[in-house]
Amino acid sequence: MVTESKVTFRRRNWAAYALALMACLVASPVMAESYAPASGPYLPLGGLERLIGTIMHANGKASTFRSELRAGVSGCNLVAAKLVGSDSRELNLERAAPLDNAPLKFDANANFRIWRLGLRATYTNFQTSSKHTNFGQVDFTGLSLGADADIVQFPWLAMGASLDAYLFDPYFQGVVFVPPGSTSSITLTVQGQKPVTAGAYLRYIPPEILGFPVHVEAWYKAPISGSRLTTLGASLVFRPQIYRFDVAMKILVEKAYLKFKSFPQGQISTSFPTQSWEVDMEWNILGAEFIVYF
Repeated sequence: MVTESKVTFRRRNWAAYALALMACLVASPVMAESYAPASGPYLPLGGLERLIGTIMHANGKASTFRSELRAGVSGCNLVAAKLVGSDSRELNLERAAPLDNAPLKFDANANFRIWRLGLRATYTNFQTSSKHTNFGQVDFTGLSLGADADIVQFPWLAMGASLDAYLFDPYFQGVVFVPPGSTSSITLTVQGQKPVTAGAYLRYIPPEILGFPVHVEAWYKAPISGSRLTTLGASLVFRPQIYRFDVAMKILVEKAYLKFKSFPQGQISTSFPTQSWEVDMEWNILGAEFIVYF
C-alpha cells in the first residue's frame, strides 16, 4: 500500500526533474551569447553551434569580416561571342562585329555587414566593344544590389548563400558583317532582361603564408530569372594592417557567361529576315581590387 509520505516524495522528485529541465532550456541561449562551449551534447543549440558557429555574437556584431569598400579593374579574355538568329545561322561576333577580345571591366562596391548578413551595392562598367569605332558593342554596365547570409561562420571559415539583382538590361547594339570582312551587314539592337542570380560562397583563413595575413574566397552564382548570367571564381586576399587602417589587396580569377534573347528593337538588313536573336557570351577574367575595411 502506497503511503501519503511516499506520494509526496514522488511529487517532489518530479518537480525537481521539471525544474532541472527548465534550467537546461534557459541556459542554452544564454551560453550562445558568449564564445564558451555549450553545456553538453544533449543541448540542441550547443550541437548546432558546433556545426555552424556562434549564433549570437557576444558584442552584437561581426569581428572577423567587417564592412568594406572596394574598387578594382579586371582584364578580360573573350572566349566566345555568338549571335544566333531564330531563322538563320550562328554568327561569330568576334569576327563579324568584330569585337575586341581583350576588354577591361571596372567595379566599385560597398558591402555593409551585420553579423551573418551582408548587404551589397556594386557598380560595374563592362563593355566589349568593336575594334572599329562606332561599330557596336555588348554592354553590361550599371548598378546591382545583393545580399549575403553566412550559414556557417567561424573565425577561420564562412560559407553561405547570396542573391544578386541587376538593375539594368544587358544589350548588344551595332553592325554585324556577313560574311566577316564583306560589305554585306546587319544593323540591330538586341536587349536582354535584368538578371537575377543566386549562389554560394566560401571564405577561408589559412595559417599565415610567408608572414602575410591572407584569406581565400570562392563563389558560384547561377541565373534564376532574366538574362542568364553565370559566374564562378576565386580570389586571394592580402590583409596587412597599416597605420591603424585595415586595407587589403585582392587578386581574383573568374569565369563569366551571359546569354540573352529578344526580338530586335531595330534591324536593318537586306540579307536576313526580321527575327529574334540570341547573344551568347563567355569571358575569362583576371583582376585586382583595393579594399578598405571599416
